[in-house]
Amino acid sequence: MGKINIKWVVCTILLVGLSTLESNAQQRWFRTSSLEFGLIGGFSHYSGDLTRTHFESRGFKPSVGLITRYTPGQLVTFRLSAQYGQVEGRDDWYEDKADPERRNLSFKSDLWDFTAAAEFNFNQLDFRDKSGVIPYAFIGVSVFKFNPKAQFIYDPSSPVAQYLGQPIYSQLADRDGEWVELQPLATEGQETTEFNEKKRYSLTQVAIPIGGGLKFKLNHTWTLGLEYGLRVTFTDYMDDVSSTYVDPVRLSQQYGPMSAAMADRSAVLKAETDRDGNPMYRGDPSKNDLYGIFGATLTYRLYGNRPKCPTF
Repeated sequence: MGKINIKWVVCTILLVGLSTLESNAQQRWFRTSSLEFGLIGGFSHYSGDLTRTHFESRGFKPSVGLITRYTPGQLVTFRLSAQYGQVEGRDDWYEDKADPERRNLSFKSDLWDFTAAAEFNFNQLDFRDKSGVIPYAFIGVSVFKFNPKAQFIYDPSSPVAQYLGQPIYSQLADRDGEWVELQPLATEGQETTEFNEKKRYSLTQVAIPIGGGLKFKLNHTWTLGLEYGLRVTFTDYMDDVSSTYVDPVRLSQQYGPMSAAMADRSAVLKAETDRDGNPMYRGDPSKNDLYGIFGATLTYRLYGNRPKCPTF
């Protein structure tokens, strides 16, 4: 026999050892990590100046989207979701139509929600388990897009029509029944000569999602979830209602008669100030709007579902 090459043996042992460690590490990572993709569906709702309760059932609208989850261990899950829904609010859900002081404001809007969040799991389950329940809470950051609209009803006998005068108001006759985008109309005088310091609100905003739910393991690969997430926004204009009334003539001169018609839809025209000189408010500027999403998720696990390999 020839001489044994010590260097070759050492190198071989090191390579085999490193390969074994790497393989064990990969197997452990595979067993204890989880990547899931799935669907989320439910309904969305809004809470603000045009609702009187946080959960107004008449404002619940369908919501659908996609969700992905990554769980590097067991305690924390990272998630991304994209959802489409709608929100709505109306004064006539609550107001007496015979009340001359009613605002008669309303809106609806498409809603796009993009959320990145961390879920904190309160129950640890081995990924090899076929069933189990995991309660969790989550918090993160959302980017959402909205665009409030309201339906214009042509009424030449309305207070705003009489105030503007028929020659001006009659320009809107062919727009009866149209759903009008409210942000371009600057219904609270944004960027008018008198209120130049008021800037138009952005239709893309940031919110903080806070919520929780339950995840139910159906088997090694499928998980069903139920959750509710509240979005705390930094805007009071999801419904286009926040601060004060503006003289309809001012609005009409700068943005056209439609701006005046949609700004004040009450039975008695509102002045900019009351008899004491105090501003007349359309909404409550001290509170921002909120929206929430109830969801049911169904996700499929791409990895992390293999049983543990036997060790010898």
